[in-house]
Amino acid sequence: MTLFEQLGGEAAVTAVTTQFYANIQADATVSNFFNGINMADQTSKTASFLCAALGGPKAWGGRNLKEVHANMGVTNAQFTTVIGHLRSALTSAGVAADLVDQTVAVAETVRGDVVTA
Repeated sequence: MTLFEQLGGEAAVTAVTTQFYANIQADATVSNFFNGINMADQTSKTASFLCAALGGPKAWGGRNLKEVHANMGVTNAQFTTVIGHLRSALTSAGVAADLVDQTVAVAETVRGDVVTA
């Protein structure tokens, strides 16, 4: 069973992603990255990316993360903060601790593509 399936599939990943962005938007240290962004579209794109990364049936067809984040100036500390918001969203959704850790480990694999400062 894939991590995607263990988490509950697309609906569950989308719900977690929605909460993840609510957490980010409430945090002044990272919310500025999303000023002027259509958050419904952003949530949809991120949920699709996570579904693919977690073993879902659809391949990621979106933009390369390194290109997307190239000029954003994201620091390691900011990435760590964002990962914390993902962990919180997963935990709030009632995801078991071992699955939270596994999901966070998958998200950590893109740190090198996102951190540019």
